[in-house]
Amino acid sequence: MVTIILAGGKSSRMGQNKALMKVGGTRVIDRIAFEMRPISEKLIVIANHPGSYKTLDALILEDDLEFKGQGPLAGIYTGLKAAESGPCLIVACDMPFASAELGVKLITLLQKNGREAVIPAQDGQIHPLFGAYHAKIADAVKRTLRDGKRSVKALLDQVNTEFFEIEKETDAFWNMNTRDDYIAAVKKAEGREKHGMYHYEGSNKNR
Repeated sequence: MVTIILAGGKSSRMGQNKALMKVGGTRVIDRIAFEMRPISEKLIVIANHPGSYKTLDALILEDDLEFKGQGPLAGIYTGLKAAESGPCLIVACDMPFASAELGVKLITLLQKNGREAVIPAQDGQIHPLFGAYHAKIADAVKRTLRDGKRSVKALLDQVNTEFFEIEKETDAFWNMNTRDDYIAAVKKAEGREKHGMYHYEGSNKNR
C-alpha cells in the first residue's frame, strides 16, 4: 500500500504550517511518516512548499497544476494519480496521533470487501482525510473536480464507499485546526509519553 500525506493546506486558522509544528518534540509530519512507514511500500507527501519536506524519505509532490489550490480533494487526486495502482491510505498532515493499526484495518476492509473507499465514522461524523482509497478512482476524483465540486464527500457519493463505524474512543483521526487544538495535542502527547503509550525513535526527532 501507499500512504499519501496531505500537507498542502493553507492553515489559515492556525496561522502557520501545521505539518511543521512540533508535538512531543517532533514535527507532526515526521510523527505521521514514522508511524506509517512500516506499513507502506511508499510514502507520498503532497505539499505547497516541497522544500520544507526534503529531509523526509518520501516522494514530495505539488498539486496537479490543473487543480492547484483547490483543497484536499486536489491533493487526493495528485496522490492517487502518482500511486497509479493499488490501495492507498490518505492522511491529513494535522493528525499527530494518526494510527497505523487503524490504517491497516481500513486498507484490509477496502480489499476484502471490494470497495473503492473506506472511511472511518464516529458519533455521526465521517473522517475522509484519514481513509483508504483505491488508486483506480483517480479519474473519478478528476471528474468531481472538473465539475466544480471540491468536497471529499462529493467524491464519496460517486464511488463504492464503505463507512467503518469506530466504537471505541480514539485519537487516530483527531486533528489540529486552531491554536487551542495544538495546545491540547501537546498535552496529549506529554500524557502518552508519561504513560509509555507513545515512543518516537525517528531520525527527525530534533528537527
